[in-house]
Amino acid sequence: MAVIEHAKYYENPMYNVCHIHTSCEIMHIVTGRLTIKTGEESTSLSEGDSALIKSRQLHEVTVDPNVEYKRFITVVNPWELRKQLVRPDLFSMLTDTVKGGIIVIKNKPEMRRDFEKMADIFANGGNLYCELGAALEVISEFYGAVSPRSEKTAERTGKRLSERVRAYIEQNYADSIKIADIAADNFISEGYLAHAFKAETGMSPREYLTHIRCTRAYELIKHTEVKFADIAANTGFCCANDMSKKIREYYGLTPTEIRFSALC
Repeated sequence: MAVIEHAKYYENPMYNVCHIHTSCEIMHIVTGRLTIKTGEESTSLSEGDSALIKSRQLHEVTVDPNVEYKRFITVVNPWELRKQLVRPDLFSMLTDTVKGGIIVIKNKPEMRRDFEKMADIFANGGNLYCELGAALEVISEFYGAVSPRSEKTAERTGKRLSERVRAYIEQNYADSIKIADIAADNFISEGYLAHAFKAETGMSPREYLTHIRCTRAYELIKHTEVKFADIAANTGFCCANDMSKKIREYYGLTPTEIRFSALC
């Protein structure tokens, strides 16, 4: 199933439409004015405003007929999002109507770029992680609008996610590191972590971990007389043979050849 089930730019008018979605409806107003009614509450939107209508929230949209009306509408599947992100806080925001069935961001026209990106992916095709990344850019804005300041740092997407994971690997490469644990600590799936990290660094997290271990071991092999077994233990390899294999794959030389070349 897709994360983005629908995304399109509309120019045709829409009047007094009452409906409900299993997935979440997200809209951005380019021009015009409208009112969204959910239960007893009414919310007014105008140019530059955006709204997220939660899953299974009955809502009625009334458009001002005297003003030209243009908008983006996107439908996002929160259950597919939860499978990929393992984020209970985001899933709750998208589905828990007890805490309010609609979230509004007022006067932020720059969000149009993110909606255009989702519409382009929906129209021209894109893999799951492209959809996920584009949807997260918009959903993160709504999450930030309703979350306390202390929770905003929980967002781990794109560049910030990669920087955090790189720093963690560089500080802990000598320990036993599991990529699945890093993903779980950041409330994301291992697949999404690999995709986002590679998009920023050109390497998967596992490849980056091997890169750091090999480069650190190479320096110790070449510039010290520390035993290979001790170097392996201090750089995260399970044993000297494992280190030797990885070093040879990485540099085309064995540890002995590297050390001998430094002496020549």
